[in-house]
Amino acid sequence: RVMMVVRLFYPWIGGTERQAHKLARKLLEKQVAVELVTGWWFRGSPAQEVLDGIPVQRNFTLWEFLGIKGLRKFGGYLYILTLLWHLWRRRANYDVIHVHGLNYHTFTAVLAGRLLNKKVISKLANSGHASDINKMREERQLALARFMLPTALKCDRFVALNEKVVDELTAVHIPNSHIIELPNGVETDAIPAKTSYALHTPARLIFVGRLHPQKGIDTLLHAMRRLAKHHDVCLHLLGDGPLKAELLALTEQLGITDQVQFHGQTDAVLAHLQEADLFVLPSRAEGLSNALLEAMSCGLPVVVSSIPGNVDVIDHNQNGLRFTVDDPDSLADNLAILLTNANLRQRLGCRARQTVECRYSLSAVADQYIDLYRDLIKP
Repeated sequence: RVMMVVRLFYPWIGGTERQAHKLARKLLEKQVAVELVTGWWFRGSPAQEVLDGIPVQRNFTLWEFLGIKGLRKFGGYLYILTLLWHLWRRRANYDVIHVHGLNYHTFTAVLAGRLLNKKVISKLANSGHASDINKMREERQLALARFMLPTALKCDRFVALNEKVVDELTAVHIPNSHIIELPNGVETDAIPAKTSYALHTPARLIFVGRLHPQKGIDTLLHAMRRLAKHHDVCLHLLGDGPLKAELLALTEQLGITDQVQFHGQTDAVLAHLQEADLFVLPSRAEGLSNALLEAMSCGLPVVVSSIPGNVDVIDHNQNGLRFTVDDPDSLADNLAILLTNANLRQRLGCRARQTVECRYSLSAVADQYIDLYRDLIKP
């Protein structure tokens, strides 16, 4: 019996939230009892609901203090209290606390675990500048988080999405025996692979993710300006975030408004991926991108930045192409290679699909989590 703790959840849609949802659904299929608890950050969402069979509880945060500037951070402290109360109140209904991310909610889960004699797992999503450890240490999301970090690091096990995360955990003295490398998973059986690699007119490039500095979309837009001079292309951006207005302005400044479409947040990600020709991930930091794995599962040729997380998945010129991070010329060159070479598009797309089927099946990942849960709670 598992209590999943996610700081944000639907209606907020991000990689962590989507992965938590998919994993919980797959665990339910495998007869694991799963409940999910998160913060009640959005006033229009229900405090309780059942989503795809998963009981979801949103704990009161005063909806980020009604959006009042300067008071929003206090919603985090309120969430700590309401989460602790929920874990206490539901203590008879779970054996393991599975936390997605390392943050103040992990601090709360560890407190509850020690108090209630429950095992706690934390999955770390990001590495480098955007790492969960650095965010707590530098108090980027909540004041006093650096004082919570030592407690948050007392989880019984840590799941690392890539080798860089492993390095960061060992650097803060987490024993190797407490670290498990497990990837995100994709429901490959439910995603049909691409069958034609002929380009649309214009050719459809796609990015899926938050409009956030971490994602490097500015680099992609600069690459698009160069690419559009020689190729008939259109870039489709799926997602929303704090940089939307700035990116819209940059698109106008670069003179590529006719070549870029902002679709906003959507639940129809898979449909858009299946209509695309190339997938682009220009991130400056990643753990293991769900969007990348889904694009590969569709058989899309992919171009990604050479950063930890991406390089763990993509072998250059084998199952995708890699470009130098923050280098729009390098990105444009790699995209141009794919746009002009149909055989390469097909070879890389087919191998991308094979990679996901062999290494990132959601069912296989769920089985590994079940083994981890059993190992933790055995007498």
